[in-house]
Amino acid sequence: MQYAEQPPATRDAAHQRTLGLAWITLVFFFLLFVSLVVWSALTVRGVYQTATRPEGGTLTVRGPVEWVAWRPVDRALYQAAANGQPLVEGDAVRAATSAGYGQVASISLFEQSQLDLWAGAEVTLETLRTSRWHSDTMQMVARQSAGYVRYDIKAGQPYGQVDFAVRVGDALVRLAPGGSYSLDLRQPARLVARPDGGNDLEADVAVRSGSAVVVGANGATVELRERERVQIDASGISGLAVPARWDLVRDGGFSQYTEEEYNNTTSNDPMLPQSKYWKVYSGPDLPSPNRGFFGLDTICRPPLTAKVCGKSDERTAAWFYRVGGQTSSFMVGIKQEFGSDGAGIDISEYRSLQFTLWARVLRQSLKDAGDRGSECPVMIRLVAKHNSPADPEEQRDVCVFVDADQIPPTVERRDPGIIYYGLKEAEWAKISFNLRDEAWLPDYRYLRRIQIFAQGHDYDSRVAEVSLVGEQ
Repeated sequence: MQYAEQPPATRDAAHQRTLGLAWITLVFFFLLFVSLVVWSALTVRGVYQTATRPEGGTLTVRGPVEWVAWRPVDRALYQAAANGQPLVEGDAVRAATSAGYGQVASISLFEQSQLDLWAGAEVTLETLRTSRWHSDTMQMVARQSAGYVRYDIKAGQPYGQVDFAVRVGDALVRLAPGGSYSLDLRQPARLVARPDGGNDLEADVAVRSGSAVVVGANGATVELRERERVQIDASGISGLAVPARWDLVRDGGFSQYTEEEYNNTTSNDPMLPQSKYWKVYSGPDLPSPNRGFFGLDTICRPPLTAKVCGKSDERTAAWFYRVGGQTSSFMVGIKQEFGSDGAGIDISEYRSLQFTLWARVLRQSLKDAGDRGSECPVMIRLVAKHNSPADPEEQRDVCVFVDADQIPPTVERRDPGIIYYGLKEAEWAKISFNLRDEAWLPDYRYLRRIQIFAQGHDYDSRVAEVSLVGEQ
């Protein structure tokens, strides 16, 4: 059998089809090969860039070991901690609320940043990682659940991208390297009960040095610069940035309660409405005609001595008075216990503690500060402890009196424990001093209470605009 020979044109067309199919197949597999190579390269590059390794830190216990507890990662219960023990990502540290003053424990991270925990603080190292094969990234995320913690972030990090952040409830605080920051979680003035069981504490974030960015639960951001602070409520919403100053005296303008409510603090009847902050006290126990009294007086803004002024210039003063030509000493005053439970507050973080009040004495029957040097129409007493709860209470006294002859009281030489301030009769005088000055409480860690009282025979005195402003 013989086959008919195909024409040349047909043979050329078939050859072209075969050649085209071969090229298509070759290009397809080449592109597939290139795609696989590119995908492999990108995968390797992504792994190289994103692969991380966990880092750690070291726990330093700065007191009895029972003050500090440690919860290992993936565990639910806290256990006893040891000084110098290593910490890893996911570990948590808690300082007992009954611990002493100042730093109770410190967490030193692998790259020399440090977290200092005060009594009642609780911190979890949620993320602590660096790049596995290069020095491009470093990430640390802590969750603070309670108490006061200071974060000192090391400057000059060897990483291209450094991310330090602290979660407080539903908010996030980003901290710039090289700065020092403080975060304080505490109960708000009005207690919050969240149905979801979430954070019910408010946070106070302060920048001692450096800068920070607060990202609220609603996504809004607040930038903080050096010596600025912001408050975050229990829902994770932040307020506005303000200067990093704290007035430790509550109700320093004597405007939150009535005269009756202040005086009700002398009663044991829990049904009577009472001042929450200032408590009235007096002594010794004398018949009513021989006693002194506490009251409120509407005044014009110091140093104005006029009896009538515009509404915007009106203030309220605490008023101590005793009349009747008395011949024995009597004391009447007010006191404020610091701290949520009245046990005092830790002041170790405050580099400045500026106390200020305005005082005015309209009358005093004794000359200067009396024969004993302590019968003053206005006496300011600050009670503190030095280093630990076991230390005895110490006091610093300021006697304010009418200096009619410009001669210092002779008792000053016999009683160096009292500092004397002479003022002119019936004129306002601003009394102000820094408790961190050498003569006051330069390195004391605990402030127990403040007392303001009058003591003597007859007196008529007032104080107004009391403040104790702390700065870190």
